[in-house]
Amino acid sequence: MSQPDFVFRGHQSAVNCVHFMCDSRFLVSGDQDGKLIIWNMLLKRQLTSITTAHSGAILAISSTETTIITQGRDNKLCLWLLEAQEFSGTLKLQCTLDIESMNFCKFSSASKWIVGLVAGDTANAFIYDVEQDKRLTFSIERNSFTRMGNRQDTPMCLLLSCTDKLELLVGYESNTLQGIELFVQEETVDSCIKYTVDLPHKEPLMGIDMDIQKQLIYTCAADNNVSCLAAESGNGKVIRAAQLSHSGSSHIRCFASANVVAVAGWDYALHLFTCDLNPIQNVCFHRAALTCVDMSSNCKQPLPGIDNELAQQRWMSQPQWIAIASRDSRISLWNTNRINQAHDSVGA
Repeated sequence: MSQPDFVFRGHQSAVNCVHFMCDSRFLVSGDQDGKLIIWNMLLKRQLTSITTAHSGAILAISSTETTIITQGRDNKLCLWLLEAQEFSGTLKLQCTLDIESMNFCKFSSASKWIVGLVAGDTANAFIYDVEQDKRLTFSIERNSFTRMGNRQDTPMCLLLSCTDKLELLVGYESNTLQGIELFVQEETVDSCIKYTVDLPHKEPLMGIDMDIQKQLIYTCAADNNVSCLAAESGNGKVIRAAQLSHSGSSHIRCFASANVVAVAGWDYALHLFTCDLNPIQNVCFHRAALTCVDMSSNCKQPLPGIDNELAQQRWMSQPQWIAIASRDSRISLWNTNRINQAHDSVGA
């Protein structure tokens, strides 16, 4: 696959993150200059944008139903309310929280919860309840032994999950991964370390993700290794591994509905694997390192507030998309049916 189905060109600098929201009706993107763009996925055009959503680069984006969450290099975590019409929309800043961004560790969110590093204190994290506007802190301090002696281990990646319990994965600079269960009380957060495992990476950890059942953990790093670990039931044991042809990746995602693990490479390629880490194919189009990848929902709901029957038919016939962000300032969209064809040929 060498040519995407669509290319979004609204950014003038490196695009650092992309995220589908509202049943994939919108794609949100953020760049190195702090610009935030909301894309209408039916029309494939901009719905609205903010030129300076942050005074520094936007590092990460997530969302709840109508709230967009952005983290900037300016050590700010912003919550925006999206009010969308058919052809236009507005973004209103709801609140701003302080967050530590200098080591590029990105926040993570699940349901109504957001977890990030406390500004100026990487030994502690905070958990924020979006619905109750309540923020509590807890320790994630960990020391590692080096040739220079004991030193505080710096968190590099966070991944929060919320099913029947609240769990946080913390990946450290020493390439140690900890699984922590969180118990949020009225005024405090209690934490319990469930397991600690040394990851098979030789360079700093760059990304973590889990499958939808929360049984498998996938990691990528600045080296060329991709790993799959058993979660709590396996105490974080590495059960599968793969290698990229070149070192360095920025982001990893497991899209279990499509049986795809996607790794955004520094070598300009999106590396696609099955959930067993068998290679499917490499998607090569961009002219600079890839930074982020996301996949749209496969479950289509009728567009709210739209009476045009033709527009509804067009929306319901939309394929599932993979969105790829790159430092070449472009976002590419790929129909997953084309990937599924390659997937089927691998299994044949």
